[in-house]
Amino acid sequence: MGRSNRVSGFPVSQNIITKGFINKKMVRDFHAGRDFMKILYGVCGEGLGHASRSRILIRFLQQHGHEVYIIAGGKAYSVLSKEFDQVLKVESPQAFYQCNQVRILYTLLHNLYKTMVRTPVSFFKVRHLMKEFQPDLLITDAEPISHFAARFSGIKRISIDNPSALLYRKYPIKKREYPSWLFLFFALKLSLFGADKYIIYDFFDEQINNPQVLFSKPLIQPGIRSHTSTSEDHIFVYQTSLSFTYLFDSLKKFDETFVIYGFNREITTGNLIFKRFNEDEFYHDIASSKAVMVNGGFTVISEALYLKKPIFSLPIRHQFEQVFNARCIERLGVGISHQKFCEDDLRHFLSNLGFYYENLQRYDAGNQNKILARIEQEIQNVHK
Repeated sequence: MGRSNRVSGFPVSQNIITKGFINKKMVRDFHAGRDFMKILYGVCGEGLGHASRSRILIRFLQQHGHEVYIIAGGKAYSVLSKEFDQVLKVESPQAFYQCNQVRILYTLLHNLYKTMVRTPVSFFKVRHLMKEFQPDLLITDAEPISHFAARFSGIKRISIDNPSALLYRKYPIKKREYPSWLFLFFALKLSLFGADKYIIYDFFDEQINNPQVLFSKPLIQPGIRSHTSTSEDHIFVYQTSLSFTYLFDSLKKFDETFVIYGFNREITTGNLIFKRFNEDEFYHDIASSKAVMVNGGFTVISEALYLKKPIFSLPIRHQFEQVFNARCIERLGVGISHQKFCEDDLRHFLSNLGFYYENLQRYDAGNQNKILARIEQEIQNVHK
């Protein structure tokens, strides 16, 4: 690995090659006329989905000669710091769950405490990095600290995420959902206000009459795209609420094999096969399943759609983004969603797989190379 220069505790590139940085001189001849940029990239640390899709775009930008410095917290920092050298750790909002629902009060108080006590330290760390790195613009995937720091510094800002769809799409809201919807709506408004461009990952790719907003089909991991979708005998299960264990007693009653991820266990009990996360096995198991059973997380739903798998969704209660994603599944006709698990609902789903398979054939996941190229062009347009 080449030599790096550290200024005031921050590694600053000298046009060298590292595992997270591409030498601009080596690629300039292959991209004549391209405007190379120094980009700060903020990634939300709640869950793994933000980091999963961000690393696809970060790699693409690096391969096209742009310098990228990542700002991340939580799980995103754990993932991205293993793959890239230039990663600054910041505080990240965190949600707490119990029995597949968000503990609203505890989550709110915990994040309020972090905002008051720890977030200012992260804010000044980011501001210091901006002075040293001198970025041309900031990209944020729902990461608020870097967005606020960039706004304070007069740096152009691009929001690239999926939750922002809630700000621009029309959708029904049930009365009992208003508290969680209001919380998320105003959190998005406050944390992403004033971006120069909003690029929003969306299952429908239907544009609206707003030049600041571009809807795009989701980015899909190369590991998923490298697998051929087959239909074997097992059902793929992925849940992130570790306390949602009462589900297992019900699944044992089915004459089906369930391959289960998300509980950090490696054990087989009857028809339930628990696995710890391994990227290759995870991709193989979802690609070879006959159906998937997930919460309402955007990334795994995107991967299931790409692989054309029927989806049984149990969105985490009081997390409106997941409810919104689950309803998109029903609108597409590729699965069903329920806020509470019921054995009869699962039986009904399994008896209608043929119907969902038929609708899945009409879903267009988009050309990934074209999606990436379009996103980079939009970034270039904002920079000009």
